[in-house]
Amino acid sequence: MTIIGRVFRRVRNDVLGTVSRIATNEPVVALTFDDGPHPVYTPQLLDVLTEYDAHATFFMLGKHAEAHPDVVQRVAAAGHAIGNHTYDHPSFPLIGARERRWQIRACAATIAPLGSRLFRPPYGHESLASHASARLLGYDVVAWSAHASDWEHRDSGWILERLLDQIEPGRIVLLHDAIYTPPNPEVADRSAMIEALGMLLETLTPRYRFVTVPELLTLGRVVRRWYPPPDRAFLATLPNYERYAPPRRRPPSAPSA
Repeated sequence: MTIIGRVFRRVRNDVLGTVSRIATNEPVVALTFDDGPHPVYTPQLLDVLTEYDAHATFFMLGKHAEAHPDVVQRVAAAGHAIGNHTYDHPSFPLIGARERRWQIRACAATIAPLGSRLFRPPYGHESLASHASARLLGYDVVAWSAHASDWEHRDSGWILERLLDQIEPGRIVLLHDAIYTPPNPEVADRSAMIEALGMLLETLTPRYRFVTVPELLTLGRVVRRWYPPPDRAFLATLPNYERYAPPRRRPPSAPSA
C-alpha cells in the first residue's frame, strides 16, 4: 500500500470510523443490548445486571420504546445508558437520507429525555452516506468487538463459551434483549442469553468491571474501524429484506422529519 493509501485509511478510520472498542489495560467491558425494550426479557435482564452491580447500554428501537415506556424508565433508573437503534430497524444503506434522518429522530423522540447521543445502525450495516447521516445529527456511531451470535438459536453454554473466548479489556459486547424480526419462537426466546449472561457475570465480575459505553469511552483510547457496506446479495437473504427495501410508510404516531 502506498503512503497516500495508508494516510487515507488512517483518516477514514479515525475520522469516519465507527467505535468498536477502546485500547486500555484496565479490566473494563461494555455490555450492549439491541432491539428492545422487551416487556418480559428486559426486566429479567435488569435483575441479573443488578445482582452483579453491572451496568450496560441498551440500543433501543423507537417502536418498542413507544410501546413500553415503563421499561425505558426502569432501564434509566437503574443507571444504564440508552442509545438510538432507529425507529423500526431498517438496513440504513438501503434507505434514503430523508428516511435515515426520520428513523433517528423518531427513535430519539420516544426515548427522550433519557437517550444518549450514541447510535447503532441495525445489523451494523453502514455506508459512507448512512454513517454521515448519523454524524450530522450529532451522534457517534457504535459497533462492537465481541458477540455471541445470539440472534441464532443457541443454548446458554454455547453463548457463554463464545463470550469468554472474546472478552478482553476495552471490548464492546453485542447481545439482544429482543429480536426485532425473529425467524422462529426459539430465537425470540431470550432465556438462554440471560442465563448465559448470569454465568458470565458470575465468572468475570471478580476481575472485570462492566460499564456503560459512555463511561467506557472515557477510560482509554477510542479505537475506530471502517465497516464496508454490506453486499447486496447478502442483504437480499435477510428475512425482512422485502419489508424495508421498498418505499416505506411512516408510522402516523411518530414525529415527522
